[in-house]
Amino acid sequence: MEESSNVKKVESGKKQFSMPEMVKNVGSTDKNIRLGAGGALVLVGVFGSKLWLILGIYLLATVWFGICPVYAFLKHKTL
Repeated sequence: MEESSNVKKVESGKKQFSMPEMVKNVGSTDKNIRLGAGGALVLVGVFGSKLWLILGIYLLATVWFGICPVYAFLKHKTL
C-alpha cells in the first residue's frame, strides 16, 4: 500500500505525520479589503456581539499570515 505524501518514516521505523504545507493564497487587494473589514468588525465586536469580534480577528489573521483556510479548502487564490 502506498503512503501519502504527509507521512515520513524516521530512523526507528516509526511513522511521523507532518502537516501539509500551507501556501499563501491571499492577494494584496484582498488583503486591503480584509484589513478594512476586519478592523471595522473588531471595533463593532468590542462594543457589541462577540461574534463580530471573532470574525474580525479571523480576517486580520488572514491578512497577517496571507493564508485563508476557506480559500485553501475551495482551492481558490487571489494572488
